[in-house]
Amino acid sequence: MPLILFLLLAFLFIYIELSLLVWIGSTIGILGLIILLILSSVFGLLMIRARGWYTLLNVQKQLSRGEIPTRSLLKSGIWIVAGILFFIPGFLTDLLGLALLMPMTSLWIESLIAKKIQFFHTRFFRKTQQGFQQDSEIFEAEYEKQVDEDKRIK
Repeated sequence: MPLILFLLLAFLFIYIELSLLVWIGSTIGILGLIILLILSSVFGLLMIRARGWYTLLNVQKQLSRGEIPTRSLLKSGIWIVAGILFFIPGFLTDLLGLALLMPMTSLWIESLIAKKIQFFHTRFFRKTQQGFQQDSEIFEAEYEKQVDEDKRIK
């Protein structure tokens, strides 16, 4: 059932995207459509590139201060996904990328991801005096292989 739903949503997405391209192309002309698609792709590429450098520098600063750069990485991840959506030719993907850049949408997505990270952290790790340890049973043992000289090929 999830596969059918996924295929249905993918078909609907492609149908809407192509319908928008045809409608906008018939409204502004094919040359205007091509220019808009190229400009949005260049904008997305520049956005990905700029945010990548910003993230690298910001994470280095936060790590040097001894902070964990979770919020910075989440924000940059959302910006990079928006840049990828702008890079993909089409106007529906551009609208989705623009929606990701809106403050309310990005805060909502950040909170969802932060809850998932917090759930993962509390579910699989526990705090001990030595720091965080993974919650699993580990058995230490030593093993030595005994070689039977009579069964060896000579």
